[in-house]
Amino acid sequence: MLFIICAIPAYVSAQTTMGAREISLGQATSALKESNWAIFGNPALLSSSSSTVGFYGLRNYGFAEITDMAAFGSLPTSVGIGALGFHRYGDNLFSETRIKLGYKNEWELLHFGVTLNYNHISFGGVYGSGGAISMDVGLASQITEQLWIGAKATNLNRSSYEFSTDEEDLATDLSIGFSYNLEEQALLVVDVVKDVRFPVSYRGGLEVTIVEGFLGRAGITTEPLTYSFGFGYGKDFWEINVAVQQHYALGLSPGFDILINL
Repeated sequence: MLFIICAIPAYVSAQTTMGAREISLGQATSALKESNWAIFGNPALLSSSSSTVGFYGLRNYGFAEITDMAAFGSLPTSVGIGALGFHRYGDNLFSETRIKLGYKNEWELLHFGVTLNYNHISFGGVYGSGGAISMDVGLASQITEQLWIGAKATNLNRSSYEFSTDEEDLATDLSIGFSYNLEEQALLVVDVVKDVRFPVSYRGGLEVTIVEGFLGRAGITTEPLTYSFGFGYGKDFWEINVAVQQHYALGLSPGFDILINL
């Protein structure tokens, strides 16, 4: 398994999508309204319902050494919604760290947001480390009572990690998508994502309310091909979500998050 992971380096870097709900829905987050982890997705969709903190972990392919861990806090105010996020991936031999500061506001039916990021990468030993500052932007709008559309640009300023002897590109992508309430009990999300380094990726997911407070989810992505499923359960002041993602070659990645409304 370690040989396979080393042979597919592009797909074993840190995941950019955070949140068990978001992973379960095939990472289709461009128009996923009221997404608690939107500071890692489309900042225009930061949740306005309450102040929230969240904690997340995903053990990639079952290896503790390549675990994604993240946390966020969001605060609605009279001048918009502010959010702070933190993400770390890897161990002492290789790690990626992101610190994110986000803001979202709305005007009539248009929602807009921006995220400033400090990114750090470390290869351990004598191989060096470097940092980079990047900016993400997002837009979203409710078209009908059932339909939302959204779009986001990651690393809009095309920033790269700078080393003393080398340079490493940050992920740079554009995405557009929609979400549609099929019934009061079901939500469909679809995204088209283009990372400048890889082919176009199509992503989609379905969320269904099974009983009040308990939701089931399933999703799929291409480039790379993954299948995912999960569930969530919550009350007024807390929520727990569980996800399992199956990569076509590397295996299962289990994850979960805990959300607390303050």
